Amino acid sequence: MSLRWMTGVVAAIFAVAVAAQVPAEGGDQKRRLIEQKIRLVEALLNSPAARGAAEGSDADPRSLIEQGKQAIGEARKALAEARFDEAAKLADDALRSVSSASRRMSPGEGGLPESAQRKNLQDLGDQVGMYRNSVEELAKDSQRAAPARALLGRIDALTAESRQLADAGRIGEAGKKMAEAYKVAVEELSRLRAGQEVLLSLKFDTPADEYAYEKKRFASNEIMVDMMLAEGRAAGDKRRMVDGFVEEGHKLGEQADEQAKAGRHAEAVKLMEQASAQLIRALQSMGVPVF
Repeated sequence: MSLRWMTGVVAAIFAVAVAAQVPAEGGDQKRRLIEQKIRLVEALLNSPAARGAAEGSDADPRSLIEQGKQAIGEARKALAEARFDEAAKLADDALRSVSSASRRMSPGEGGLPESAQRKNLQDLGDQVGMYRNSVEELAKDSQRAAPARALLGRIDALTAESRQLADAGRIGEAGKKMAEAYKVAVEELSRLRAGQEVLLSLKFDTPADEYAYEKKRFASNEIMVDMMLAEGRAAGDKRRMVDGFVEEGHKLGEQADEQAKAGRHAEAVKLMEQASAQLIRALQSMGVPVF
């Protein structure tokens, strides 16, 4: 999704900005900082959304992506020849091009193929379903029954709209509507449960199944963060704090993926839980009462 890619761009810009504050101590230090910038931009250029934009029909993002690729190639050549100032400028130019491309891509589509968009929609729908189950439990509580039933109605209405859009082939719009259902479920359930100890008991057949669930939860929290940023919930120092949480979450998520690929799913689950916790901290810092 382009929103998720834009979060990656924000995290990259944050990391580069922090690195730029480190005082240069000779050629080795300059080289390390430039290499870091280049790796960050290349990671964004290699993302599915960026590849989709490069192959798509929208001339503006495609042109910007190509500019970014060219600038990175020239930056690597300048770095190899120890032309550090030129290499740093080219890396910055590449990052600006990639950032501009992300802003011009259509929200909710992001250049991903329809199969990937449908997978994202399904994963988000699964998360909404789990929150809905919790709301149903609260509806059995006499003190919370009325607001819980009202919340169920809102969730079901948004979910139904999402499914109708998906059936009509409007997958991007369906994803937005399901994301709205997720946002409503998370925020309102948290308010209904204010003051209660929240216990979530889930059973998984294998550690790999549990890891798959944690991956979905992380992705859903990413979408939630993007929505809050789009609403302007973070500005100034708060935005930098949110970006820091997001960056740390992505780092932990990558470590979790490495553990999972090696078959160490129990360790991967722990790391992915920590990754989600970082995104939850980002949401809480923007005033979202998520648990």
